[in-house]
Amino acid sequence: MSKRIGIAIAELGYEPNTLARSLRVGRSQTLGVLFPHVNNVFFGNAIRTIQLEARRSGFTVMLLMHQEDAQLQQEQLASLKRSQIDGIIIVPAAETNVAQVRAILGNTPVVTLDRPLGSSIDSVMLDNQMAGLRATEHLLWHKHRHILSVTAPYKLYPLHSRLKGHKEAMATAGRKVETVIWHDAEQLTRELCSALQRKRAPATAVLSMSYSITIAVLSALRDSDIPLAQIGFIGIDDLEFASFLDPSLSAVAQPAEQFARLAVERLLQRIGGAADGPVQVTLPGKLIVRASCGCDPALC
Repeated sequence: MSKRIGIAIAELGYEPNTLARSLRVGRSQTLGVLFPHVNNVFFGNAIRTIQLEARRSGFTVMLLMHQEDAQLQQEQLASLKRSQIDGIIIVPAAETNVAQVRAILGNTPVVTLDRPLGSSIDSVMLDNQMAGLRATEHLLWHKHRHILSVTAPYKLYPLHSRLKGHKEAMATAGRKVETVIWHDAEQLTRELCSALQRKRAPATAVLSMSYSITIAVLSALRDSDIPLAQIGFIGIDDLEFASFLDPSLSAVAQPAEQFARLAVERLLQRIGGAADGPVQVTLPGKLIVRASCGCDPALC
């Protein structure tokens, strides 16, 4: 009988109605994923792993981007809610709060990745403060006493915490903190050149606080004819082409795949009815020693 049913299904081209099934069982078997963009290695690897882990558990993924736009984020959350997703993994835009998200999603399970959304929401993220501290300590170990930190004006938790770690390391070493905030290419180039080329106490190393900032700094150095080899440099967030630069770029890499696996695992637990308290998972970054910090990668 089952064989005959299978033949009939094949002949008729029957496909199950997933919407009807979701109404019957109360689930769509779909996870929503809302990220700012996919323009860096970390987000790209995280999304790929989320899709793999979701598929292993019988879920599909609906991926949307908010482009760091708070209004677009609200619209995308509403779209995911209308699509009856079972849960969402979100990298929230700057200054997002729990009330804004809950007003749209209601009790839909939420896990944040990379950026927290308050103590009442599960999260998986980097130990950002330690990343900034360790990267700074490494440059100090290379005898760089005047380290220029470069960040962005966005009110994002990772940037704030990484800068806090940098300031802590500099204070412990008794060194002055100097920070450039990247607003646009021309301004960054001007301030970077001023700090690196002034006659009195020039900066001898740069600590970049994110992937996009590193790209901007590298462009500014190129436009100013300042060789990367002339300074010490560490970026927080690794670049896919870091090993091909001359000198190769030292960086603090985030374990994107581990972040994603833990986020999916936690979200599936919530979807399954887990009612324990919120869990904030913080993972360490890995300092990848190449040449730009001053190390010989073969010896460090």
